[in-house]
Amino acid sequence: MGGMQFTAGELEFLRSQRVARLATLGPSGWPHVVPVMYALGEDGAFEFDVDGVKLRNLGHEPRAALVVDAMGPKRGVTIQGRAELIGPERARLTPVKKFSWGL
Repeated sequence: MGGMQFTAGELEFLRSQRVARLATLGPSGWPHVVPVMYALGEDGAFEFDVDGVKLRNLGHEPRAALVVDAMGPKRGVTIQGRAELIGPERARLTPVKKFSWGL
């Protein structure tokens, strides 16, 4: 895997989930957080659909964050990175930093 190195526990968890919360920054500097369905690539990057505010925000500022979490027991992974548009209303977030808990 050429990108972010995830532990075996993190990978198992990330592959077992389908929904993340995506945080982007708007032109005014205010954060915007929305749920997105994602796919985790073999290279450790996350792909997801973007439209509307998400698309505008990523065009303005490519830094973004994803949180994938679950309750009972509390566990999850936070990923910070840079997003790039890879197709019509489709983006890829390449992780730069990560933090996990409960895994």
